[in-house]
Amino acid sequence: MQVYKLRSTLGWIWISLLLVLVSGIQAQNILISGKVIDAENNAPVEFANLGVIGTYLGTASDFNGAFSLSVSDEFADFKVQISAVGYRPKELTVNELQLLTPLTIKLLPQAYGIGQVDVKAESKRLYGIVKSAANLISDNYTKAYNAKVYFEQTHDASQKTEAAIYFSDVNGYGERSYSGAFENRNYKVEEIRRNFEAVPLQSGLIRIQELLDFDIVRVRGNVLDADVVDRFKLDLKEEIEIKGDSIWVISFEMEKPDIVGTGDVRIKAYKGLLYVNQNDHAIVRVQINGISGGYYHAGRSAYQEKSESQTYEYTVVVDYRKFETGYALSKMVYSQHAPGDDAVNKSELKWIVYDTSSKGDKLTNTRRYFVDKESNPEFWKRFSIPE
Repeated sequence: MQVYKLRSTLGWIWISLLLVLVSGIQAQNILISGKVIDAENNAPVEFANLGVIGTYLGTASDFNGAFSLSVSDEFADFKVQISAVGYRPKELTVNELQLLTPLTIKLLPQAYGIGQVDVKAESKRLYGIVKSAANLISDNYTKAYNAKVYFEQTHDASQKTEAAIYFSDVNGYGERSYSGAFENRNYKVEEIRRNFEAVPLQSGLIRIQELLDFDIVRVRGNVLDADVVDRFKLDLKEEIEIKGDSIWVISFEMEKPDIVGTGDVRIKAYKGLLYVNQNDHAIVRVQINGISGGYYHAGRSAYQEKSESQTYEYTVVVDYRKFETGYALSKMVYSQHAPGDDAVNKSELKWIVYDTSSKGDKLTNTRRYFVDKESNPEFWKRFSIPE
């Protein structure tokens, strides 16, 4: 009988300990601390409200935009709404907030119809839109990723090179410096074909690096650099709709262009159009028209002697679309020709992404400007050129 009572007592002790442990596990909290800032100017947003939707949990930012919110881990998948007077509300899950390092929440100023304000206010608003788009690149666009790309290069309408390329970007759109972009974006030509015999001169070069320099969302030193945009003249051309999204079409022009604002050491004229999604301020298309005084196979930002220069005009259209983990480059179409004559020294380049994935274990560190690989006819019979 005493043995039974002892076992019974021990049993209740174990049950009690188990309940304490379970209670302790259930009581684990997630601490979220960070800062709320203005997406246009990075200024702190004071008294922003942060509330876990469907609960009474919440907090507010202080005079410096700083906040701290503790929630039970059972709410990890719940959405937190961040709102402030004069700003668009934003929603992120508790888990998503945990992944932001450092935790900085960027709020967009409340959008008003640009046509409802005077010219001076409209100009100020346009600069605010472009600065917001620049400051939100790390939020809107994908980080490290891989892509399969169809590349096409045509010179004088007769010499044509096609390639299937494996492309990888170690940091993606989270890091925008020129050096970082050059070091972390690599590509491997997996298949290639030409309609001419290639020699290691300009006609045989693969001009991928030059084309990638036009991915202006990825690199600094252009109209999407918050430190440079004030040097551009901006104008709202129209508001359109693309696939159900409302888009601002904003023209930009640099009256005295230089490498700091264009990424081109030989630039003579530079203007274009930005297509900005009104919902999240993501850049979905860029059109650039320029006149350059020099060509260099390693990219527009590379130095070259004046004696090698040859003035040419160019137009490039760059498209971005939303993939699984955010926006990324999807297509580029580039054309160049001698000034005033479409038939002289004309060349065209195309970059069409037909498959992407988040960063995996297959990252290439290859970058070659001249590829003399033998063509594989069987591959090109099976391959369908993407649109």
